[in-house]
This record gives sequence, structure tokens and C-alpha cells, in this order.
Amino acid sequence: ALQLLTLLPRQERRFRAGAATLIFFPVVGLLIGACWALPGWLIGQRVASAGVTAAFVLLVDAVVTRGMHLDALADVADGAASGRRDDEGIAIMRDPTIGAMGAAAVILVCLLRYGALTFSADFGFRLFAAPVAGRAAMVLLIAWLTPRQDGSLPHVLEHPRRVVLVGAGLAAVVCVLPSGSPGISALLLAGGVTIVFGGWWQGRFGELNGDGVGAGGLLAETAALVLLSTI
Repeated sequence: ALQLLTLLPRQERRFRAGAATLIFFPVVGLLIGACWALPGWLIGQRVASAGVTAAFVLLVDAVVTRGMHLDALADVADGAASGRRDDEGIAIMRDPTIGAMGAAAVILVCLLRYGALTFSADFGFRLFAAPVAGRAAMVLLIAWLTPRQDGSLPHVLEHPRRVVLVGAGLAAVVCVLPSGSPGISALLLAGGVTIVFGGWWQGRFGELNGDGVGAGGLLAETAALVLLSTI
């Protein structure tokens, strides 16, 4: 799970992503939350500007996640803007160049995340719940939608339902421990965003690929972050 979702390099001989990997998605989200909180707290102690602290947290997130989910969001936005459906839309997503809508989507989401972090009362433990909720959203998408056989995560997308249920339960526990009731609220909101996104994806593109997982998770995480920043 760490190799799939973070900057850790994949050891091809040892890397065997399977259904059990999904259980650890929320745990990886918690670790990413720690990567947000600790540097954010340290910078916040030395720099009075909340904007600088928020920008640094976003920089850390982009480095830790290798920008994978931002790239997925750009691909999905370009595919959606093309007006094409199913395989034709997926083909647009596979184009390595980024289009105007893809760039706009990334900029707008980053601005929203920046604003949420800037106007947060502090960079406390409750913000841990946002990346956890985002990874739980990925698990929900994987459990719900049929995977593309030619997708980028074929082994992960082959999942027994009980593993997905364990992952969802773990996400709830991980959200509650550092964040309390706001964490559960964030998880529920992320679930709602995921359902809307998943329904749209299924109607537009059919089977799920890695871009759909990444973009859906990022949007759910952003919604959770906005909610947590207002509590």
C-alpha cells in the first residue's frame, strides 16, 4: 500500500499488490496525515503567515504522494471535457499531455485545498482525517465499480468484499482516534462525494481505472479537508 500511494519506490520482484493491500489504504492515509501535520506545525511555529504554512503542507503532500492523484484528476478532467464516453474517453486520459481542462481542474482543486488549510483554526490532529477519508474513498470505489482488465491496478482491483469491509472499518477507527467526531463527519462526507463521483463515472466511462481511483480519492479528500477546516 505504501508503494502504491506514496513516493516509496516499487520493488518489482517483491511488489505483489493484492486485495489485502486495500486494508492498509487508511493506514497509509494516516501516515500521510502525519506528514501534513508535523511539518505544518513546525513551520507554523516559526512563520506567522498561515498562507506560507498551507503552501508548505501542500508541497509536502505533492512530494509524498508523487503528485499521482493530481495527475489522475487532470486526466479525468481532460477525458470528461472531451465529450467522449467509455473506451474513447479512457483513451483521452491515457494521453500523456495535459489539456486546458486538466490544468484548470488541478489549479482549482489546489486553490480550494490551499484556502481550506489557510483558514483552518490550526493544523491539529483533526486534519489527519482528510487523507484517511480520501484513501477510504478509493477503497469504496474499488469495491463498487467493475475494474478495467487493462487498468493500471489489476491486482488491487481484484477484491473480496470482506477485505473491503475491513478496510472501511479500519478507516473509521483511524479517523476517530486522532480526530474524534469531526473525523467521522469527514469520512461520511467523503463517502457521499465518492458515491456521486462513482455514479457519474459509471454512467460516463463504465469500468474503473487507476485515474478514476486517484481522482475520486482526491476529490473526497478535498471535501473532507474543507469540512475539517471549518470545524
